[in-house]
Amino acid sequence: MSKDIRYIREMIDKVKNFKSFVNERYEISNIPKNIVLLSILKNNSTKFMLFDTLSKKPIGYISFSLYPTINSYTVGGAYSERGYGAFLYECSMTFVYPNGLSMSRDITTSDDALNVWRKFETRNDVKKERIYSDEITHKKEDWLESDFLGDNPEYRQKIFDLEDTRFYYNFGKEKLNKLIEVGKKYMNDNDISEQDVEYMSWDLEK
Repeated sequence: MSKDIRYIREMIDKVKNFKSFVNERYEISNIPKNIVLLSILKNNSTKFMLFDTLSKKPIGYISFSLYPTINSYTVGGAYSERGYGAFLYECSMTFVYPNGLSMSRDITTSDDALNVWRKFETRNDVKKERIYSDEITHKKEDWLESDFLGDNPEYRQKIFDLEDTRFYYNFGKEKLNKLIEVGKKYMNDNDISEQDVEYMSWDLEK
């Protein structure tokens, strides 16, 4: 076998392994046992945090709350390491199900968040529903114009389409409740308060 062919095959194997690594992050059954889901559960407002019990550090969080104007929950903030972003969104969609989850309605949305929403838009196991309401406004319009992103009409419309879409997904309330239960026990056993979870989520954004 020539060196060129061997090199090509090695690169193909690396791509396959990488895809497998990324895809396994979407499966709840493949979340390592040292990762727990901490939570703050309040009326119409929730925060989930993935916490590594070995390093004693947070690796991601997502917050979401009810947005009455569009009768949907919207993401307030999100951050993740190690490819767990989609899983946090899936937990959020499962938690609010049968209601939907939508993109934040504030001014900006990070590139990472946009990529997650785009992936959900193409996934067959995620239901999409357009939001039609005369009361909603596109606050991201100022962001697009200030960053010169509005010069591309197709990109601009794509952002508005994502913003005006509800996403539905449910991997199982019982599974999610179990994750929440385990996380609550870990918080109690290790004297981690809800305020601690808030502080850790703020630190992740720095």
